[in-house]
Amino acid sequence: MTLVMGFFGVAFILLTFGYIAWEQRNRLIQRNEEDITSNAYFLADHTARLLEVTDLTLRQLAAQFGGADWDRVANSRADWQHLRAVKESLPYFDNLWLNDATGRLRLTTAEFPAPSSDASNRDAFRAHVQADQGLYVGEPIIGKVTQQPTFMISRRLSGPDDSFRGIVSATVALSYFETYWGKLRLPKGNRVTLLRETDGQIIAQLPLPADGLSFAPIDKAALDRAVERNRSSGIYAFRSGGEERTGGYRRIGELPLYINVSIPNDAYWGPWTVQMKLYGAFALIALLALAALTSLASQQFREQAANEALLQKEVALRTSELQAETAALEVLNRTGRALAAELDVDRLIENVVEAAVLLTGAQAGAYFSNADDLSGADARTEEYGLYTSGGARTAFATLPSDKICETVFEQGRVIRFDDIAEHPEFGPSDEAADAQDGARVRSVMAVPVSSRNGQIQGLLLFAHERAGAFTERAERLVTGLAAQAAIALENGRLYSEAQHEIEERRQAQNQQSFLIRELHHRVKNTLATVQAVVGATARSTSSIDDFYKAFVGRIVSLANTHSLLTEALWQTAPLREILEKELKPYNDSRGERIVLEGPAVELPSEIAVPIGMAVHELTTNAAKYGALSVRNGKVAVSWDVHGEGEEKRLAMTWQERGGPYVSQPGRQGFGSRLLHRVLTTQLNAQVDVEYHPTGLRVAIDAPLKATANLSPPISAKT
Repeated sequence: MTLVMGFFGVAFILLTFGYIAWEQRNRLIQRNEEDITSNAYFLADHTARLLEVTDLTLRQLAAQFGGADWDRVANSRADWQHLRAVKESLPYFDNLWLNDATGRLRLTTAEFPAPSSDASNRDAFRAHVQADQGLYVGEPIIGKVTQQPTFMISRRLSGPDDSFRGIVSATVALSYFETYWGKLRLPKGNRVTLLRETDGQIIAQLPLPADGLSFAPIDKAALDRAVERNRSSGIYAFRSGGEERTGGYRRIGELPLYINVSIPNDAYWGPWTVQMKLYGAFALIALLALAALTSLASQQFREQAANEALLQKEVALRTSELQAETAALEVLNRTGRALAAELDVDRLIENVVEAAVLLTGAQAGAYFSNADDLSGADARTEEYGLYTSGGARTAFATLPSDKICETVFEQGRVIRFDDIAEHPEFGPSDEAADAQDGARVRSVMAVPVSSRNGQIQGLLLFAHERAGAFTERAERLVTGLAAQAAIALENGRLYSEAQHEIEERRQAQNQQSFLIRELHHRVKNTLATVQAVVGATARSTSSIDDFYKAFVGRIVSLANTHSLLTEALWQTAPLREILEKELKPYNDSRGERIVLEGPAVELPSEIAVPIGMAVHELTTNAAKYGALSVRNGKVAVSWDVHGEGEEKRLAMTWQERGGPYVSQPGRQGFGSRLLHRVLTTQLNAQVDVEYHPTGLRVAIDAPLKATANLSPPISAKT
């Protein structure tokens, strides 16, 4: 019976060990497949965004240089500096190039003037010669100018008749992808490949070959079969260089490009061997214990049962740890996919905080931003938080978050307290601790979130009422999660900035179009006004000298008003400045001869021109026949605004004193016609002229809002 029980015991241990080994192998294989799938998705998303920005840049350059003269462009340092500025704004560009229809290099950011080079033998150039390929990604090459491994991203330059005028292209150094892809946490023996769908041409690859272009081949046939099943993404098996590999592919947007991430089929072997050594050690111990118990079964049966119970407990403990690791990996993979697919900063941080709380088992978690432009109590603001315990939020609020944030941001490292109460500098005050309704916070962990350039964007802060709740494992998990979060946050902010810049450019273009239309309208009205002034002046004068003086004065008045309108982009002109420009030459040294009283009033452009000409005619009349023709004469102009909204009107009074005796004129001159016809008919104004013997008085009441009746200030029949 003892031998039978021993045999079954040995068989059980071996079967258990074999099952665990098989199950662990399957899980490692599954994890590797999930890793390459998620990494392919992330890299394809990153490459798609890189190509979107590149396409936008090349479109703008194609629009700028599509119809330009090549000889002028080749000798234009201003165009070269503009091209350099575009290149500097996008760090992943190696250089920008402009080639004419023959393939000759005309302008490049590499040097000025452009060296002698011909791109007519490049596949990108040949493709665009045949037809407009849109955004075209060329095969990897050794640059003729830079002598570095690179590839071209190009667009066709088309003339007004859609003729081929050349290409504009950007070269991206293959070392950029090596640097960026190398930062990802990929399994050992991985290979990342960027390739074209049409011909299977490899564009870039990690690891980068020694000569930059001798890429490891892929199984195009196996990839084509997988693409037939699912065009956007999937997993497939293939053979490369005598090695069986598993690859995950992802299509880059709608472009005929794929990201392929592959690993050897035996990539699981190393981690699996390490784990099996641990389990094998336990199995060996169990076998030795079982052998000893079997030899002493008759005397120590109870001890044998106790040892078996202990063994089962150890197995359960290890299984529990394995399940915890699996759950953590699932959380990390799920969060990684969410971060790769999300560009909204708020949602990104919410996902990170939620995942970190699940990984650490914290009762409270929050994200604090590093707001360097703030000070005092507002310097560290809690932007997002996740609380999993009813009383944990109150306890979390009593933590000295400002001190913790300041320490992390200054030192740039993780801070972890097994019991924060043991640290007087960070522990809550006695009053704050007594004021808490629930249990006190004991365990605290703060992890910085740093960008690629080392700048700390914020920190993740977690709390628990149990001492020693956060382990080194939790610290490592959250640190890795924070690194992924930093990249996702930076991508989100770059996307938002790009959208903002596009909107600003669209608004600037709309404003420019509006100003051009407004200028055309103003020029047309001005020419009509000048034509009318010529005719009216000619009919109201009797000699060439009189015509010249009157015409020049009226044109100068019109020019002064237009000058004020030009300063305000043809929107408004200040009434006071119109009056001052006309009357200032007649004022005395003490400034008492001319009196201007009234509030600040901005006249719309349609009203400013006729009002300005009316003021000029009144001033000219006063200088010839009225108060300004004698030494002691004075002119007072007062105005006010009455009404609200659409009914707002200007009330202006012209009053002369101290001049010659005034009487009703025998005939109506240009000034009278301007006041009575133009102001009344075209501005819907009310004009009241009184010829008092002591001085002329003119009252004008005009609307301050442009109406559909407004037209050029003087009609040709006036």
